[in-house]
Amino acid sequence: MATTSSADSTRTALDLVAEAITRLRSTDPTDTAASLLAAWHGFGTAEAAGGFLAQDNADDAVLARNARPVMAAVATRLRDAPSLPYTDEVVETVDGLVPDDFRIPVDDRAAVHHDPDQPVDRSAAGIVRRAILALALELNTLLPQVAEHAADPADRVACEHGTRLAYELGRCWEGRLSSFLGSSRDLGAAGRPRRQPSKNTKRAKKRT
Repeated sequence: MATTSSADSTRTALDLVAEAITRLRSTDPTDTAASLLAAWHGFGTAEAAGGFLAQDNADDAVLARNARPVMAAVATRLRDAPSLPYTDEVVETVDGLVPDDFRIPVDDRAAVHHDPDQPVDRSAAGIVRRAILALALELNTLLPQVAEHAADPADRVACEHGTRLAYELGRCWEGRLSSFLGSSRDLGAAGRPRRQPSKNTKRAKKRT
């Protein structure tokens, strides 16, 4: 799951998620290939950010582990879309979870999702966790629109699966697993990927 690397600036996990959200919001849903690529990038960014959270504390490690079947299903389902462009693996270098001077925005459409029924977690981990939820919401917003405009039935099916998986991703990071996640076979349904699993993945490393 690819993203553009930027070696000349210091970036955090939150920066990567915010960039993915911006890309999803700016993508024209009538452009099937661009939309699928933005979604692929978005899911990959969510996975990478979840990996950083898993290193940060035990509770988030559980949430990240719960999300693994979802990401495995994404790798299969979106690959089945014939309009998804091929992308090589990109490695991002990340410095920390959030920028030192970050403040939680008041705009509910900003990078950090906030549930008004829950207390605000102002820790770095809490901010990135809610950013992943915001990213999942953007995926869930874009993909149904892409499905409506896609000319190829296989692209429409991939978008429909992506929509469902984006919802499940959000449920995982909310700590609200549904029965859908009870079976890995349901998530990673039959169908051989069009591309090799060693490719088209997004990895990120933490600067030490």
